[in-house]
Amino acid sequence: MSDSSDSHFYDLQSYIVKHGNIADRMRLISAGYKLPKDTVDTTLSALEKVLNRDGGVPIDLIKGNPSSVKETAEMLPLLGSFKKTHNELIQKMVKFLVSRQKADGGFAEALNLDPFIQDRYGIAWGRRWYPVGRSITWLTGKALEALCLADFDDEERLRRARDFLVHSQYEDGNWPDFENMDESDPMATGNVLSGLRAMDIKEESKVYQGARAALYHHLQEALENKSTYDMIDLTAVCPPETEKEKEVVRNGLGLILESQNSDGGWSQLGSKKSDPELSSILGFVLKKCAKYK
Repeated sequence: MSDSSDSHFYDLQSYIVKHGNIADRMRLISAGYKLPKDTVDTTLSALEKVLNRDGGVPIDLIKGNPSSVKETAEMLPLLGSFKKTHNELIQKMVKFLVSRQKADGGFAEALNLDPFIQDRYGIAWGRRWYPVGRSITWLTGKALEALCLADFDDEERLRRARDFLVHSQYEDGNWPDFENMDESDPMATGNVLSGLRAMDIKEESKVYQGARAALYHHLQEALENKSTYDMIDLTAVCPPETEKEKEVVRNGLGLILESQNSDGGWSQLGSKKSDPELSSILGFVLKKCAKYK
């Protein structure tokens, strides 16, 4: 069973320590799980060693692979409690992210990531939502959040990223994965909303309210379909403001807990085997949103 301070049915910490990679362990560390000190130290050391010379985190966390905006932007916010002890590491990652901002304000992956994305996500599907060489909305949201949380102070660059996102929102409140995409992608909205919130966008703005309403609607539909994966966006809409929103959050957390496997992890749709990445993300959500149950 899990630590008594956590609400899990099963022991997520032990599962991630045994099966997770650097990012998976960092998510639990950042969320406040009580991982052993030697695990924390070895995880931070491994991150320093795997980092590429350009300051980017390599895709798939394999030394020598090309640096990825996605991997770097997801890792950087997890270092928030290590700003004093690992500032040099943080600044290297910041420098890399800034280098991948395009003229339109958005962030893009380099062309050399294409075969890696193809292998991991498939030729058609991967390139559909994760193309290389062009600004991506959800990727820009991740990068903007990461830079803001790292106290990056170039306001001009941050505003350009914010404006790229603000001006690419669709009428339904969601975002397309990239400009001129035929339809919006609700899965992009959580990343964008988190980035805009980190940038302190006005909560009464039409963009913010529209995104928040759209994301709650998506989460409600996901609950009806018992889609645990979609609950990764709960952190983007917390804290809930109305009783209806509180109900969505409570039910979302309940769905996560009831779908946990006995080994401590969670499975991707269509699989019975626990997936470390999904498990660490859902564990992060549980810890961050627990006070809103």
